[in-house]
Amino acid sequence: MKKEKITVSKIAELAGVSPATVSRVLNHRSIVKESTIRQVEDAMSNLGYPLMRERENAYAISHQPLIVLNIPGIENVFYQDVIRGARVSAKAHGCHLLIHESPLDRGSIRDFCNLLMRVEAAGTIILNYVAEELLDQIRGIVPLVQCCEYNEEADYPYVSIDDYAAAENATEYLISRGCRKLAMINGPQSFKYARKRQEGFLSAVNKADIFVPQNWLIQLPEINYEMAYAAICRILNSETRPNAFFVISDIFAAAVIRAAKRFNLNIPHDIMVVGFDNIEFSMMTTPSITTVNQPSFQQGYSASELLLEMVENPTLTPKSLLLDAELIVRESTMKL
Repeated sequence: MKKEKITVSKIAELAGVSPATVSRVLNHRSIVKESTIRQVEDAMSNLGYPLMRERENAYAISHQPLIVLNIPGIENVFYQDVIRGARVSAKAHGCHLLIHESPLDRGSIRDFCNLLMRVEAAGTIILNYVAEELLDQIRGIVPLVQCCEYNEEADYPYVSIDDYAAAENATEYLISRGCRKLAMINGPQSFKYARKRQEGFLSAVNKADIFVPQNWLIQLPEINYEMAYAAICRILNSETRPNAFFVISDIFAAAVIRAAKRFNLNIPHDIMVVGFDNIEFSMMTTPSITTVNQPSFQQGYSASELLLEMVENPTLTPKSLLLDAELIVRESTMKL
């Protein structure tokens, strides 16, 4: 008769701990509490597996825990630093990071949940906006942390920024620079960040008693340079045009710069622009882009740390975290 295989998951289930904890006992026992080590070793003994106190023997049954990081789309360069931050944290804890690219909705949730079970994921970090009922399904399988994008109505931890306050502050800065004719280029309203940034923008202009024409509030279905360029050209080709743009992506800000050149307009003398995210090329454009620095690396890193803490301590009540965003002033708003 074929002997039944003993896996980390079986040991974890019997010991009442997570697979990540079992892996730490086997590979990094110096950072694990003695009582937890005894739980895991008792489970191993009950399963008929000899105790292994030397690290080099542990690899016979151990595997590095796997974190699944879900993103809406790989084409948005903003996610690169979020992924990098999560990867640094995961590696420091002896974990692998698997990138899963897909929106999470009723049509895709089954495949995602099946993936989590198939790879025996220790937990997941989600950068999509996900309905509460779908978050419930995911949490029934593994611990989860929402990152950047999150569902405010769902009682699940998140790491993000205050998009409303960041947008309001950026818009107030444009107004302080003498801009009274402001336009906004926004992303899809299905995302929390797009809704909150628009609310922050409108709050600032309303407090300053500034009227914004409806056709100057542009909603685009995705973060796409060419779409933004076409929309901005339509605005600048009008008889009345704005003297400032607040845009929710540095990619859109670059499109403003290109469109302004097409119409022989000078930035910042004729038009000012403030972007969002502070991605690498924002300081490489001519002029360089004033932007809201969103701490993307820290969001990914902190989300991973929070998730791994939940994995290590299943009874822990996790607390959400809002990181500070900072306005970086560059040439696109600096008149000489």
